[in-house]
Amino acid sequence: FQSTKDFVSAFKGRNLPLDILINNAGIAWVPFSKTADGYESQLQVNHLSHFLMTLELLPNILETASTSGDGRIVFVSSTVHSWFNWEPANMNAEQSYSRIVFYPYSKLYNVMTTYALQRRLRNVGVTVSALHPGVIVTEVVRGFSDIAVMKFGAWLSKPFLRNTKDGAATTINCAVNPELNTQEAFYYDNCAP
Repeated sequence: FQSTKDFVSAFKGRNLPLDILINNAGIAWVPFSKTADGYESQLQVNHLSHFLMTLELLPNILETASTSGDGRIVFVSSTVHSWFNWEPANMNAEQSYSRIVFYPYSKLYNVMTTYALQRRLRNVGVTVSALHPGVIVTEVVRGFSDIAVMKFGAWLSKPFLRNTKDGAATTINCAVNPELNTQEAFYYDNCAP
């Protein structure tokens, strides 16, 4: 969590307002490994670090929203969050690990956090959203570069993937569209709930 803590500290040290927080960092389908903090890597990178940053910066967002009436917290998730049945007892891969399963789990935690956080932020001027950006040409798929069939599938599907500009549309929409200042949690796909 050190890089997250370093970022939060640096941001707070600048005394800037915080209107929008977009949680969008990720790794996908990587072989099993644990972070220096002892967490399964996809869990920490894709979810726990976002959660920590959100909690640490929440006072800044609330302070800004108290005057603007429009703070946003956006979690970039994925439709893969619904692919598997969640096993809470195996959240940190203590029982078993499948890289194909743990990426969707990490995205499910983003969606769960979105709704739980919005319930706790009623009537304070903050809207929390989760979204699927689409399947985009990015480096997130580098995690399965060692699996030939997956690598071939990624190459084969490339012409059908969104470019980064189109892939950013739903994220930008959730972050700045004044019509979405609802203070209600929604999951967006293709700029629509």
